[in-house]
Amino acid sequence: MFKGNRLNYLVRIFLDILLLFVCFTVSSFLDSGSLGQLYTTAFISLFAFSILIWYICSRIFLLYGEITIFSFSQEMTVFLRHLATHLLLLIFLIFLFFENSYQFRSHILYYHVLILISVPFEKYLYRVLVAFIRRQYKYEKSILLIGTGQLATNFYKTGILNNDLKYNLIGVIDDVEYNSFNGKYLGKIHQLSDIIQKNSVDEVILALPNDETEKIDYVIDLCEKNKKRVSVVQDFGRTGSVTVTNYAGFPVVGLRYFPLDEAENKFFKRLFDILFSLLFILLIYSWLAPIIAIIIKLNSKGPILFKQERWGLNNKRIICYKFRTMYVDRRDNHDSFQQVTRNDKRVTAVGKFLRKTSLDEIPQFINVFLGSMSVVGPRPHPIPLSMESKDVIQNYMLRHLVKPGITGWAQVNGSRGETSHPDDMRKRVNFDLWYIENWSFWLDCQIIFQTIVNMIKGDENAY
Repeated sequence: MFKGNRLNYLVRIFLDILLLFVCFTVSSFLDSGSLGQLYTTAFISLFAFSILIWYICSRIFLLYGEITIFSFSQEMTVFLRHLATHLLLLIFLIFLFFENSYQFRSHILYYHVLILISVPFEKYLYRVLVAFIRRQYKYEKSILLIGTGQLATNFYKTGILNNDLKYNLIGVIDDVEYNSFNGKYLGKIHQLSDIIQKNSVDEVILALPNDETEKIDYVIDLCEKNKKRVSVVQDFGRTGSVTVTNYAGFPVVGLRYFPLDEAENKFFKRLFDILFSLLFILLIYSWLAPIIAIIIKLNSKGPILFKQERWGLNNKRIICYKFRTMYVDRRDNHDSFQQVTRNDKRVTAVGKFLRKTSLDEIPQFINVFLGSMSVVGPRPHPIPLSMESKDVIQNYMLRHLVKPGITGWAQVNGSRGETSHPDDMRKRVNFDLWYIENWSFWLDCQIIFQTIVNMIKGDENAY
Protein backbone atom coordinates (compact mmCIF):
# COMPACT_ATOMS: atom_id res chain seq x y z
CA MET A 1 0.00 0.00 0.00
CA PHE A 2 1.36 3.40 -0.99
CA LYS A 3 1.44 6.21 1.53
CA GLY A 4 1.68 9.97 1.54
CA ASN A 5 3.43 11.62 -1.39
CA ARG A 6 3.69 8.36 -3.36
CA LEU A 7 -0.06 7.84 -3.37
CA ASN A 8 -0.62 11.53 -4.17
CA TYR A 9 1.81 11.22 -7.09
CA LEU A 10 0.10 8.14 -8.53
CA VAL A 11 -3.39 9.61 -8.19
CA ARG A 12 -2.36 12.77 -10.04
CA ILE A 13 -0.79 10.75 -12.87
CA PHE A 14 -3.89 8.56 -13.12
CA LEU A 15 -6.21 11.59 -13.30
CA ASP A 16 -4.08 13.21 -16.00
CA ILE A 17 -3.97 10.04 -18.11
CA LEU A 18 -7.72 9.62 -17.72
CA LEU A 19 -8.27 13.22 -18.80
CA LEU A 20 -5.88 12.79 -21.75
CA PHE A 21 -7.96 9.82 -22.89
CA VAL A 22 -11.14 11.91 -22.69
CA CYS A 23 -9.51 14.76 -24.62
CA PHE A 24 -8.15 12.33 -27.20
CA THR A 25 -11.60 10.76 -27.66
CA VAL A 26 -13.43 14.10 -27.93
CA SER A 27 -10.85 15.48 -30.39
CA SER A 28 -11.31 12.37 -32.55
CA PHE A 29 -15.06 12.98 -32.65
CA LEU A 30 -14.58 16.67 -33.46
CA ASP A 31 -12.17 15.74 -36.24
CA SER A 32 -14.15 13.00 -37.99
CA GLY A 33 -17.66 13.11 -36.55
CA SER A 34 -17.34 9.56 -35.21
CA LEU A 35 -15.24 7.44 -32.86
CA GLY A 36 -14.42 4.73 -35.36
CA GLN A 37 -10.86 5.85 -36.04
CA LEU A 38 -9.98 5.41 -32.35
CA TYR A 39 -9.86 1.65 -32.88
CA THR A 40 -7.31 1.80 -35.69
CA THR A 41 -3.69 0.84 -35.09
CA ALA A 42 -2.49 4.33 -36.03
CA PHE A 43 -4.60 6.12 -33.42
CA ILE A 44 -3.89 3.56 -30.70
CA SER A 45 -0.15 4.02 -31.37
CA LEU A 46 -0.58 7.80 -31.38
CA PHE A 47 -2.25 7.78 -27.97
CA ALA A 48 0.47 5.45 -26.61
CA PHE A 49 3.10 7.89 -27.87
CA SER A 50 1.19 10.74 -26.23
CA ILE A 51 1.11 9.03 -22.83
CA LEU A 52 4.80 8.10 -23.04
CA ILE A 53 5.81 11.67 -23.92
CA TRP A 54 3.52 13.07 -21.21
CA TYR A 55 5.16 10.93 -18.56
CA ILE A 56 8.74 11.64 -19.71
CA CYS A 57 8.06 15.38 -19.84
CA SER A 58 6.49 15.27 -16.39
CA ARG A 59 9.71 13.80 -15.03
CA ILE A 60 11.82 16.43 -16.79
CA PHE A 61 9.71 19.44 -15.80
CA LEU A 62 8.68 18.08 -12.36
CA LEU A 63 5.01 18.50 -13.15
CA TYR A 64 4.01 16.39 -10.17
CA GLY A 65 5.93 18.28 -7.51
CA GLU A 66 4.57 18.26 -3.95
CA ILE A 67 1.55 20.59 -4.06
CA THR A 68 2.01 21.79 -0.48
CA ILE A 69 5.14 23.65 -1.60
CA PHE A 70 4.23 23.93 -5.30
CA SER A 71 1.77 26.80 -5.78
CA PHE A 72 -0.97 26.62 -8.40
CA SER A 73 0.64 29.40 -10.44
CA GLN A 74 3.97 27.53 -10.40
CA GLU A 75 2.20 24.35 -11.45
CA MET A 76 0.50 26.15 -14.34
CA THR A 77 3.80 27.64 -15.50
CA VAL A 78 5.36 24.18 -15.55
CA PHE A 79 2.25 22.80 -17.25
CA LEU A 80 2.52 25.28 -20.14
CA ARG A 81 6.16 24.33 -20.74
CA HIS A 82 5.23 20.69 -20.43
CA LEU A 83 2.34 21.00 -22.91
CA ALA A 84 4.44 22.88 -25.49
CA THR A 85 7.14 20.20 -25.32
CA HIS A 86 4.52 17.44 -25.52
CA LEU A 87 3.08 18.98 -28.69
CA LEU A 88 6.44 19.38 -30.41
CA LEU A 89 7.64 15.87 -29.57
CA LEU A 90 4.34 14.30 -30.62
CA ILE A 91 4.48 16.10 -33.99
CA PHE A 92 8.07 14.93 -34.42
CA LEU A 93 7.10 11.29 -33.77
CA ILE A 94 4.15 11.56 -36.17
CA PHE A 95 6.44 12.67 -38.99
CA LEU A 96 8.95 10.01 -38.02
CA PHE A 97 6.66 6.97 -37.79
CA PHE A 98 3.53 7.72 -39.84
CA GLU A 99 3.46 8.00 -43.62
CA ASN A 100 0.21 9.96 -43.87
CA SER A 101 1.08 12.43 -41.14
CA TYR A 102 -1.27 15.08 -42.55
CA GLN A 103 -4.31 13.09 -41.39
CA PHE A 104 -3.50 13.88 -37.76
CA ARG A 105 -3.23 17.67 -38.10
CA SER A 106 -6.76 18.63 -37.01
CA HIS A 107 -6.89 15.90 -34.39
CA ILE A 108 -3.63 17.05 -32.76
CA LEU A 109 -4.83 20.67 -32.73
CA TYR A 110 -8.15 19.77 -31.08
CA TYR A 111 -6.36 17.43 -28.67
CA HIS A 112 -3.96 20.05 -27.30
CA VAL A 113 -6.56 22.81 -27.15
CA LEU A 114 -8.75 20.52 -25.04
CA ILE A 115 -5.79 19.66 -22.81
CA LEU A 116 -4.99 23.37 -22.40
CA ILE A 117 -8.56 24.06 -21.30
CA SER A 118 -9.33 21.01 -19.17
CA VAL A 119 -6.13 20.13 -17.31
CA PRO A 120 -5.90 23.44 -15.36
CA PHE A 121 -9.47 22.90 -14.14
CA GLU A 122 -8.68 19.33 -13.15
CA LYS A 123 -5.57 20.35 -11.23
CA TYR A 124 -7.32 23.23 -9.49
CA LEU A 125 -10.23 20.99 -8.43
CA TYR A 126 -7.75 18.39 -7.19
CA ARG A 127 -6.08 21.03 -5.02
CA VAL A 128 -9.46 22.06 -3.62
CA LEU A 129 -10.24 18.42 -2.81
CA VAL A 130 -6.85 17.83 -1.16
CA ALA A 131 -7.21 21.03 0.89
CA PHE A 132 -10.67 19.91 2.02
CA ILE A 133 -9.41 16.45 3.03
CA ARG A 134 -6.48 17.91 4.93
CA ARG A 135 -8.74 20.32 6.76
CA GLN A 136 -11.03 17.45 7.72
CA TYR A 137 -8.21 15.24 8.95
CA LYS A 138 -5.97 18.08 10.15
CA TYR A 139 -3.08 16.83 8.01
CA GLU A 140 0.24 18.34 9.03
CA LYS A 141 3.87 17.54 8.43
CA SER A 142 5.78 17.25 11.72
CA ILE A 143 9.12 19.05 11.62
CA LEU A 144 12.07 18.80 14.00
CA LEU A 145 14.48 21.74 13.76
CA ILE A 146 18.18 21.25 14.57
CA GLY A 147 19.88 24.47 15.63
CA THR A 148 19.09 27.49 17.77
CA GLY A 149 21.46 30.10 16.31
CA GLN A 150 20.63 33.06 14.09
CA LEU A 151 20.19 30.89 11.00
CA ALA A 152 17.69 28.62 12.73
CA THR A 153 15.91 31.59 14.30
CA ASN A 154 15.49 33.33 10.93
CA PHE A 155 14.23 30.13 9.34
CA TYR A 156 11.82 29.55 12.21
CA LYS A 157 10.34 33.04 11.91
CA THR A 158 10.11 33.26 8.12
CA GLY A 159 10.17 29.69 6.82
CA ILE A 160 7.76 27.88 9.12
CA LEU A 161 5.51 30.43 10.76
CA ASN A 162 4.70 32.50 7.65
CA ASN A 163 3.71 29.87 5.11
CA ASP A 164 0.86 27.63 4.01
CA LEU A 165 2.84 24.39 4.09
CA LYS A 166 0.89 22.93 7.03
CA TYR A 167 4.08 22.41 9.01
CA ASN A 168 3.89 21.55 12.68
CA LEU A 169 7.13 22.35 14.48
CA ILE A 170 7.27 19.73 17.22
CA GLY A 171 10.49 21.07 18.71
CA VAL A 172 14.01 22.47 18.43
CA ILE A 173 17.24 20.85 19.63
CA ASP A 174 20.80 22.15 19.96
CA ASP A 175 23.61 22.13 22.49
CA VAL A 176 22.81 25.74 23.38
CA GLU A 177 19.32 26.69 24.52
CA TYR A 178 17.69 29.90 23.31
CA ASN A 179 14.36 31.44 24.21
CA SER A 180 13.36 32.37 20.65
CA PHE A 181 11.25 29.28 19.99
CA ASN A 182 8.26 29.70 22.30
CA GLY A 183 9.15 26.89 24.68
CA LYS A 184 9.80 24.32 21.93
CA TYR A 185 13.38 23.54 23.00
CA LEU A 186 13.56 19.75 23.53
CA GLY A 187 17.17 19.04 24.39
CA LYS A 188 20.74 18.62 23.14
CA ILE A 189 21.96 17.05 19.91
CA HIS A 190 23.21 13.85 21.58
CA GLN A 191 19.59 13.27 22.66
CA LEU A 192 18.39 13.28 19.03
CA SER A 193 17.85 9.53 18.82
CA ASP A 194 15.63 9.47 21.92
CA ILE A 195 13.69 12.53 20.74
CA ILE A 196 13.00 10.91 17.35
CA GLN A 197 11.83 7.73 19.05
CA LYS A 198 9.47 9.59 21.39
CA ASN A 199 7.96 11.88 18.74
CA SER A 200 6.35 11.35 15.36
CA VAL A 201 8.82 13.15 13.09
CA ASP A 202 8.21 13.43 9.32
CA GLU A 203 11.23 15.56 8.48
CA VAL A 204 14.34 16.97 10.16
CA ILE A 205 15.43 20.49 9.19
CA LEU A 206 19.15 21.02 9.78
CA ALA A 207 20.00 24.70 10.40
CA LEU A 208 23.48 24.57 11.89
CA PRO A 209 26.40 26.83 10.86
CA ASN A 210 28.54 25.37 8.07
CA ASP A 211 31.64 25.13 10.29
CA GLU A 212 29.97 22.66 12.70
CA THR A 213 30.73 19.74 10.38
CA GLU A 214 30.93 17.08 13.09
CA LYS A 215 27.44 17.88 14.37
CA ILE A 216 26.05 18.03 10.83
CA ASP A 217 27.53 14.64 9.91
CA TYR A 218 26.28 13.15 13.18
CA VAL A 219 22.71 14.40 12.65
CA ILE A 220 22.54 13.27 9.00
CA ASP A 221 23.94 9.83 9.82
CA LEU A 222 21.55 9.35 12.74
CA CYS A 223 18.50 10.50 10.76
CA GLU A 224 19.32 8.16 7.88
CA LYS A 225 19.63 5.25 10.29
CA ASN A 226 16.19 6.16 11.64
CA LYS A 227 14.80 6.55 8.10
CA LYS A 228 14.00 10.23 8.55
CA ARG A 229 14.15 12.73 5.70
CA VAL A 230 16.75 15.48 6.24
CA SER A 231 16.73 18.94 4.65
CA VAL A 232 19.60 21.40 5.14
CA VAL A 233 19.24 25.18 5.40
CA GLN A 234 22.44 26.61 3.94
CA ASP A 235 24.26 29.54 5.50
CA PHE A 236 26.28 31.65 3.05
CA GLY A 237 26.80 34.51 5.44
CA ARG A 238 24.48 36.79 3.47
CA THR A 239 21.44 36.40 1.26
CA GLY A 240 21.79 36.23 -2.50
CA SER A 241 23.01 33.84 -5.13
CA VAL A 242 26.73 33.63 -5.80
CA THR A 243 28.70 33.48 -9.04
CA VAL A 244 32.25 32.39 -9.68
CA THR A 245 34.31 34.10 -12.38
CA ASN A 246 37.99 34.10 -13.27
CA TYR A 247 40.22 37.15 -13.33
CA ALA A 248 43.81 36.60 -14.50
CA GLY A 249 43.75 33.05 -13.18
CA PHE A 250 42.17 33.94 -9.83
CA PRO A 251 38.70 32.60 -8.97
CA VAL A 252 36.52 35.50 -7.85
CA VAL A 253 33.21 34.97 -6.08
CA GLY A 254 30.43 37.48 -6.73
CA LEU A 255 28.06 37.69 -3.78
CA ARG A 256 25.07 38.45 -5.96
CA TYR A 257 24.10 37.36 -9.45
CA PHE A 258 21.37 39.14 -11.38
CA PRO A 259 20.23 37.33 -14.55
CA LEU A 260 19.01 40.62 -16.02
CA ASP A 261 22.59 41.91 -16.09
CA GLU A 262 23.07 39.71 -19.16
CA ALA A 263 22.34 41.49 -22.45
CA GLU A 264 20.33 38.65 -24.00
CA ASN A 265 18.06 38.41 -20.94
CA LYS A 266 17.45 42.16 -21.06
CA PHE A 267 16.62 41.90 -24.75
CA PHE A 268 14.12 39.07 -24.36
CA LYS A 269 12.45 40.69 -21.35
CA ARG A 270 12.11 43.97 -23.25
CA LEU A 271 10.77 42.17 -26.32
CA PHE A 272 8.17 40.41 -24.16
CA ASP A 273 7.22 43.74 -22.52
CA ILE A 274 6.66 45.39 -25.91
CA LEU A 275 4.56 42.54 -27.31
CA PHE A 276 2.52 41.98 -24.13
CA SER A 277 1.82 45.68 -23.52
CA LEU A 278 0.95 46.29 -27.19
CA LEU A 279 -1.53 43.40 -27.20
CA PHE A 280 -3.03 44.57 -23.91
CA ILE A 281 -3.40 48.16 -25.14
CA LEU A 282 -5.01 47.08 -28.43
CA LEU A 283 -7.26 44.31 -27.12
CA ILE A 284 -8.27 45.52 -23.63
CA TYR A 285 -7.11 49.05 -22.78
CA SER A 286 -8.50 50.54 -26.00
CA TRP A 287 -12.12 49.86 -24.98
CA LEU A 288 -11.87 49.50 -21.19
CA ALA A 289 -10.05 52.80 -20.55
CA PRO A 290 -12.83 55.02 -22.01
CA ILE A 291 -15.44 53.22 -19.89
CA ILE A 292 -13.40 53.69 -16.70
CA ALA A 293 -12.69 57.31 -17.64
CA ILE A 294 -16.41 58.12 -18.01
CA ILE A 295 -17.23 56.44 -14.67
CA ILE A 296 -14.45 58.36 -12.89
CA LYS A 297 -15.73 61.66 -14.33
CA LEU A 298 -19.31 60.90 -13.31
CA ASN A 299 -18.25 59.91 -9.79
CA SER A 300 -16.08 62.89 -8.81
CA LYS A 301 -14.48 66.04 -10.12
CA GLY A 302 -10.89 66.04 -11.22
CA PRO A 303 -8.55 64.58 -13.83
CA ILE A 304 -8.97 61.03 -15.11
CA LEU A 305 -5.32 60.07 -14.73
CA PHE A 306 -3.15 60.45 -11.66
CA LYS A 307 0.50 61.15 -12.45
CA GLN A 308 3.28 60.76 -9.90
CA GLU A 309 7.06 60.85 -10.01
CA ARG A 310 8.73 57.63 -8.90
CA TRP A 311 12.17 56.08 -9.14
CA GLY A 312 12.75 53.76 -12.05
CA LEU A 313 15.82 51.89 -13.31
CA ASN A 314 19.03 53.16 -11.66
CA ASN A 315 17.01 55.74 -9.65
CA LYS A 316 16.00 57.71 -12.76
CA ARG A 317 12.79 59.61 -12.19
CA ILE A 318 9.80 58.39 -14.21
CA ILE A 319 6.20 59.52 -14.45
CA CYS A 320 3.95 56.68 -13.30
CA TYR A 321 0.36 56.76 -14.62
CA LYS A 322 -2.72 55.46 -12.78
CA PHE A 323 -6.44 56.05 -12.95
CA ARG A 324 -7.38 58.59 -10.28
CA THR A 325 -8.98 56.84 -7.30
CA MET A 326 -9.09 59.69 -4.76
CA TYR A 327 -10.89 62.98 -4.34
CA VAL A 328 -9.00 66.07 -5.46
CA ASP A 329 -8.22 68.48 -2.63
CA ARG A 330 -6.76 71.73 -3.96
CA ARG A 331 -5.42 72.47 -0.48
CA ASP A 332 -3.14 69.42 -0.59
CA ASN A 333 0.57 70.06 -0.44
CA HIS A 334 1.89 68.22 -3.48
CA ASP A 335 5.27 67.75 -1.79
CA SER A 336 3.69 65.80 1.06
CA PHE A 337 2.97 62.11 0.97
CA GLN A 338 0.57 59.94 2.94
CA GLN A 339 0.06 56.25 2.26
CA VAL A 340 -3.44 55.01 1.57
CA THR A 341 -4.84 53.19 4.59
CA ARG A 342 -7.73 50.74 4.95
CA ASN A 343 -11.09 52.57 4.76
CA ASP A 344 -9.29 55.76 3.70
CA LYS A 345 -11.88 58.54 3.30
CA ARG A 346 -9.86 60.12 0.49
CA VAL A 347 -10.69 57.18 -1.81
CA THR A 348 -13.76 57.58 -3.99
CA ALA A 349 -16.47 54.92 -4.34
CA VAL A 350 -15.26 54.09 -7.84
CA GLY A 351 -11.69 54.26 -6.60
CA LYS A 352 -12.34 51.51 -4.06
CA PHE A 353 -13.42 49.16 -6.84
CA LEU A 354 -10.53 50.12 -9.10
CA ARG A 355 -7.97 49.61 -6.34
CA LYS A 356 -9.54 46.33 -5.19
CA THR A 357 -9.38 44.91 -8.72
CA SER A 358 -6.05 46.63 -9.58
CA LEU A 359 -7.72 48.22 -12.63
CA ASP A 360 -6.31 51.58 -11.54
CA GLU A 361 -2.87 50.29 -12.57
CA ILE A 362 -3.63 49.49 -16.22
CA PRO A 363 -2.51 52.90 -17.63
CA GLN A 364 0.98 51.77 -16.64
CA PHE A 365 0.97 49.52 -19.70
CA ILE A 366 1.72 52.78 -21.50
CA ASN A 367 4.80 53.10 -19.27
CA VAL A 368 5.74 49.55 -20.20
CA PHE A 369 5.36 50.13 -23.93
CA LEU A 370 7.42 53.33 -23.75
CA GLY A 371 10.15 51.53 -21.80
CA SER A 372 10.16 53.16 -18.36
CA MET A 373 8.54 50.13 -16.69
CA SER A 374 8.21 46.39 -17.17
CA VAL A 375 5.15 44.14 -16.90
CA VAL A 376 6.82 42.29 -14.00
CA GLY A 377 9.30 43.79 -11.56
CA PRO A 378 9.53 45.48 -8.16
CA ARG A 379 6.64 47.90 -7.70
CA PRO A 380 7.81 51.54 -7.90
CA HIS A 381 7.23 53.45 -4.69
CA PRO A 382 6.49 57.18 -4.37
CA ILE A 383 9.78 59.04 -4.03
CA PRO A 384 9.08 60.26 -0.44
CA LEU A 385 8.48 56.65 0.62
CA SER A 386 11.72 55.55 -1.10
CA MET A 387 13.65 58.37 0.58
CA GLU A 388 12.22 57.30 3.92
CA SER A 389 13.02 53.60 3.39
CA LYS A 390 16.48 53.64 1.78
CA ASP A 391 18.31 54.45 5.01
CA VAL A 392 16.21 52.14 7.17
CA ILE A 393 15.76 48.99 5.08
CA GLN A 394 18.90 47.05 4.20
CA ASN A 395 19.46 46.55 0.45
CA TYR A 396 16.44 48.72 -0.38
CA MET A 397 18.21 50.47 -3.26
CA LEU A 398 19.03 47.16 -4.97
CA ARG A 399 15.37 47.12 -6.09
CA HIS A 400 16.26 49.80 -8.64
CA LEU A 401 18.82 47.67 -10.48
CA VAL A 402 15.94 46.51 -12.72
CA LYS A 403 12.94 48.29 -14.19
CA PRO A 404 9.94 48.59 -11.88
CA GLY A 405 6.89 46.52 -12.77
CA ILE A 406 3.11 46.73 -12.83
CA THR A 407 3.06 43.57 -10.74
CA GLY A 408 5.77 41.66 -8.93
CA TRP A 409 6.78 38.70 -6.80
CA ALA A 410 6.04 40.65 -3.61
CA GLN A 411 2.51 41.52 -4.73
CA VAL A 412 1.48 37.96 -5.67
CA ASN A 413 2.80 36.81 -2.30
CA GLY A 414 0.49 39.19 -0.44
CA SER A 415 3.03 41.94 0.26
CA ARG A 416 1.12 44.96 -1.00
CA GLY A 417 -0.83 47.86 0.38
CA GLU A 418 0.24 50.04 3.29
CA THR A 419 3.68 49.56 4.87
CA SER A 420 2.89 50.86 8.33
CA HIS A 421 5.88 49.13 9.95
CA PRO A 422 9.50 48.76 8.75
CA ASP A 423 9.06 44.97 8.84
CA ASP A 424 6.36 45.28 6.16
CA MET A 425 8.75 47.08 3.85
CA ARG A 426 11.61 44.73 4.75
CA LYS A 427 9.47 41.74 3.77
CA ARG A 428 8.56 43.39 0.46
CA VAL A 429 12.19 44.18 -0.33
CA ASN A 430 13.22 40.58 0.40
CA PHE A 431 10.61 39.35 -2.08
CA ASP A 432 11.86 41.85 -4.68
CA LEU A 433 15.50 40.84 -4.24
CA TRP A 434 14.59 37.18 -4.56
CA TYR A 435 12.86 37.97 -7.85
CA ILE A 436 15.81 39.94 -9.19
CA GLU A 437 18.24 37.14 -8.31
CA ASN A 438 16.02 34.36 -9.67
CA TRP A 439 14.49 36.01 -12.74
CA SER A 440 13.43 33.84 -15.64
CA PHE A 441 10.87 34.16 -18.41
CA TRP A 442 8.80 31.40 -16.82
CA LEU A 443 8.87 33.14 -13.45
CA ASP A 444 7.40 36.24 -15.14
CA CYS A 445 4.68 34.06 -16.68
CA GLN A 446 3.92 32.57 -13.28
CA ILE A 447 3.63 36.02 -11.67
CA ILE A 448 1.34 37.28 -14.44
CA PHE A 449 -0.86 34.22 -14.10
CA GLN A 450 -1.02 34.55 -10.30
CA THR A 451 -1.83 38.27 -10.62
CA ILE A 452 -4.84 37.43 -12.80
CA VAL A 453 -5.95 34.81 -10.27
CA ASN A 454 -5.61 37.32 -7.42
CA MET A 455 -7.61 39.92 -9.36
CA ILE A 456 -10.46 37.42 -9.76
CA LYS A 457 -10.33 36.19 -6.16
CA GLY A 458 -9.68 39.58 -4.63
CA ASP A 459 -6.83 40.60 -2.35
CA GLU A 460 -7.50 41.71 1.23
CA ASN A 461 -4.45 43.99 1.09
CA ALA A 462 -5.76 45.84 -1.99
CA TYR A 463 -7.50 48.97 -0.73
